[in-house]
Amino acid sequence: MTVSRIVVLVVILGAIGAVLAMNLGPKEVIKVGVQLEKATVEPITQRVTASGKIRPETQVKISADVGGYIRKLTVIQGDMVKAGQLLVQVDPEVYKARVMQAEAAEATAKANVTLSQANLERARGEVNRVKGLYAKDLTSSAALEKAQSDFAVAQAQVEGAGGQLLQAQATLASAQKDLSKCSIVSPMDGKVIELLKKLGERVAGGEFREDIVMTVADLSRMEVEVEVGERDVVLIHEKDPVEIEVDAYPGQKIPGTVKEIGAAGVTRNQWTEAEVTNFRVVVTVGETEKVIRPQMSATVGIRTAAKEQALTVPIQAVTVRRPSELVEPPPDQEGRPETPGGPGEPGPPPAEGAAAAAGGKAKEEAVEVVFMIDGGKAKAVPVKTGLTSDTRIEILEGLKEGDEIISGPYRALSKELKPGVEVSQETPGTGGQGKRRGPPGKS
Repeated sequence: MTVSRIVVLVVILGAIGAVLAMNLGPKEVIKVGVQLEKATVEPITQRVTASGKIRPETQVKISADVGGYIRKLTVIQGDMVKAGQLLVQVDPEVYKARVMQAEAAEATAKANVTLSQANLERARGEVNRVKGLYAKDLTSSAALEKAQSDFAVAQAQVEGAGGQLLQAQATLASAQKDLSKCSIVSPMDGKVIELLKKLGERVAGGEFREDIVMTVADLSRMEVEVEVGERDVVLIHEKDPVEIEVDAYPGQKIPGTVKEIGAAGVTRNQWTEAEVTNFRVVVTVGETEKVIRPQMSATVGIRTAAKEQALTVPIQAVTVRRPSELVEPPPDQEGRPETPGGPGEPGPPPAEGAAAAAGGKAKEEAVEVVFMIDGGKAKAVPVKTGLTSDTRIEILEGLKEGDEIISGPYRALSKELKPGVEVSQETPGTGGQGKRRGPPGKS
């Protein structure tokens, strides 16, 4: 055997040995990097947050009830007005003519009533005269019957004339009312926040047609209307305190109170996967030096409950898992969870867990848990929660003050962490998993 062949053989044997050493030697473990935080006792305030638009508590849309051209417009947008102040004058000439026509019809009806009453008195006298003659056998029964018939006709004429008079009076009252509607006055003290018509423009009017001329509002009292989901609305009560933040004044809080809670919900995207039911909640805006205008965007934080002493953890630390996901998988020969999908990835569930998942996963109800570190591995601890703030959540059962729980990162808490998964503590902001490596059983 030549020297070159010996060298080649040595190289091949060395390569085979290296491959065997890599496959048979200790496997490298990629751990899930996590951040820790202790459960603490502190005050907690539960709030329901929603966004909406600011509007006046009282505003009136002023419309014309009669048609015609605007002959007088006494205000412009932004003017302050008083109750009873003339705002708009619609051309009254047509309505004046109708009043005069109705007055003439009334006068005629009154004259007819007077004439019919005179005829009735004459017919009554004639009946009495004929009755006297008939009693003395000085006239026939036919004459008496005719007199009585004339009297009945006279009575009917009086009733008819009275009805015509009432009709004429009603027509006159309607015409006078239409004439009065030509002068549109303010029903309240306030400010003209919207003006939709101009001098000389025609308004349609009509009982069943709204033709808005302007809007007058009381800007001294404002409110915010928001929509709250059905899960949150049950937490809200009337007169609950509220903090209002107007987008125009970021970071500045305005006090308020819950004024009204909708009795019925509003369903959007019905019969679709995006279907949602919300309830209308109205919040009164408290006193403020800020200039608040209608239709400004605002966010309200409704304080629904509070505790001075509550055991809390970061809100993201509480996650949900199905019971079958809380069963720790059996360790492999190396004393760590099996990872057929790659180093550091959790293995399949045990046989009984798989059977449960196959046979009744749909019937499983998820439970709330937090994760802790036990011997370098993740451990799920079921908990019972209470109040929730923007960043913290109350723990009623399952933890005690000072217990150290996994608080991040979010990806680990939501997907990666399962009982038995090896973890390592990392500094917040350094990234996700795989920051530390080592042989099984060592940190």
